[in-house]
Amino acid sequence: MAFNPDDFQFERILPPEERKPILEWDALHRLMVVRVKQDGEWTYLGTKLDTQVNTNLQTNLPDEWSNENDRIVSFSVFEDGEHIFEKEKLKFDFSTKQSKWLRYQKNDLTDGQVKELFGILKAALAVQQTDSAVVKSKAIIDVATRKEYLVKTDEEKKAILTKLLRGSDWSQLSDATEKFSGELEMWTAYRTYLRDNIKTPEDFDDMLDYLIWDEEYNWPIDPYAYHELDPDHETEYLSVPSHFKFSAYEVGEYSTEQLVGNIKQSAILAKQRQDAGGLPLNKQIWDKIQQYSLNEGLTGAVIENLNITE
Repeated sequence: MAFNPDDFQFERILPPEERKPILEWDALHRLMVVRVKQDGEWTYLGTKLDTQVNTNLQTNLPDEWSNENDRIVSFSVFEDGEHIFEKEKLKFDFSTKQSKWLRYQKNDLTDGQVKELFGILKAALAVQQTDSAVVKSKAIIDVATRKEYLVKTDEEKKAILTKLLRGSDWSQLSDATEKFSGELEMWTAYRTYLRDNIKTPEDFDDMLDYLIWDEEYNWPIDPYAYHELDPDHETEYLSVPSHFKFSAYEVGEYSTEQLVGNIKQSAILAKQRQDAGGLPLNKQIWDKIQQYSLNEGLTGAVIENLNITE
């Protein structure tokens, strides 16, 4: 899977190579690559650092590591602690009367400094992920909990319910006939399920719970679809997940994720913040974030939205 520099999520990139760093930071291009273990195998994941997070790193690191006239270009650290520390210094050329950046390597950090910088970069990744998650979640929930959105989703579900019930009214007539054994009884079960399992925003005290329910709700397949799926009726109708589907029709009725984002994920995240007093964040990471002001200028990764854990 190719890495998308405009996406703040981690995606699989190049396979691991021998003697590859466990972490690389390209400060000039805001790229961070880390080695992780997935399914028992090493792989590399990359992310484009947010401009503010990358600026915080460059600005708030100790001056001997990076400053206005002598800045970090890149930093890589290997499993054994060896590192590559590339910098560039601003030099004035008196012959041309112009300034230019001269690149050089300064690989003389102590083991303690390497460990410290490694920890800072891990904290930068944590603050970025936390900030992005909170900001996106809040923006989506802000849209999804507005009255007009809730009314719209409620009306859409009720309209589908009405259409499905009307489309099966014939099965309740006294002269209705069956195409296969037990069909009419299944239509009754189908209609009962529809009536008994549709909920409205008024059924919930917390709109986050409604949003999660709404996103998780699956419509029952009708008896025809069930019979086609299981001609011998070996499995009781509406008894297994395969008897339900997200959309009531072949083509999905909703495109909410394209319009406002992943509502379920955002609602769960908001619910987690609400119930736990904030997103959990390790105290060591939080201390590093504060020490180097890595959340400066951010609105999501702030103490009000966090639950600092040991």
